Amino acid sequence: MSTSLDAVPNGSDVLIDANIFIYGITNQSPQCRNFLTRCSNEQVFGITLFEVVNNATHAFMLAEAKAKKLSMGKPREYLAKNPNEVRKLTSYWANTERVLALNLIFLPCEEEILIGAQRVRLQSGLLTNDSVIVSTMREYGISKIATNDALFDSVLGVSVFRPDDV
Repeated sequence: MSTSLDAVPNGSDVLIDANIFIYGITNQSPQCRNFLTRCSNEQVFGITLFEVVNNATHAFMLAEAKAKKLSMGKPREYLAKNPNEVRKLTSYWANTERVLALNLIFLPCEEEILIGAQRVRLQSGLLTNDSVIVSTMREYGISKIATNDALFDSVLGVSVFRPDDV
């Protein structure tokens, strides 16, 4: 069961998933943008992984390629085959710099977390990236996550905060 992203209590430690960055930075969700502002102002302590930011960067890049009509529906495949087009993309990185400029804590992904992620996959059926997030949360004692991914709702010990406006 998830709760509205607006309901994250002040002073909470919250792990932030890539989709919150994507929706907030690209103004698709005022709720996500407001949540990220709360993190910047230290009303909420936003925590993430560089792996999560990398996922957001990839999504920003594909969205830019799509917006510039560089492909016919498969921007990843197109960009992989056309590296000169990748070199022309710039706004995706500006979005990533906005994420990096937020007042966030970046946690390392260490061997223990990767090993723990396998246990999470066996218990919950989450895919690799999501299981690494949960394993990180358990390793660092974080119980709250900001995400729009309903799969986290079924993970024991995790309180999910999701945007209502996307």
